[in-house]
Amino acid sequence: MNDQIVELHSPGLQIILYSPLALRELERGGHYATHFPDGRDLVDYMNDCRLCALGTRWPTSDHWLHLSSTMDHGVIARASDHVRLGIEVTSGLLCVRSGDDLFDWPGPCADEQLVSLDNGPYAVTACMLPYGGEGPVRIYLHFAQTPARPDLGYDTVPELYCEEPVF
Repeated sequence: MNDQIVELHSPGLQIILYSPLALRELERGGHYATHFPDGRDLVDYMNDCRLCALGTRWPTSDHWLHLSSTMDHGVIARASDHVRLGIEVTSGLLCVRSGDDLFDWPGPCADEQLVSLDNGPYAVTACMLPYGGEGPVRIYLHFAQTPARPDLGYDTVPELYCEEPVF
């Protein structure tokens, strides 16, 4: 995986990442914020590594997501918070989009929100740098390929915290 940056404008309270094949049953215009077609919810899909979801505290700010397979220890040292996630990549692609899209599914992912990644399971570490209200929120996502899907046990979508939000 080459380092890639995806910019999201006002993503809402969550950001989701998934392989397009993992959510191929979702229909344009569908409402999936509470349940997917099989009756399971976002946290179930997260724990199964069908998608990654993380909460943000600045829903109307722009976000820059830096995706990399190389761990940047400088980012870790400066990070105000981090969460551990997991994802199963299929078809060599990962889509990054607003969690608000689950309220009215827009269909296929825009090209600028697609990231190339080898197929397989990954442990994902999401780190957030301190945010003071100026410029975009910066989130770094490190992808480490693993022999099996990470064992996650979330009961809610994890949220990245740092300083209090500036409104």
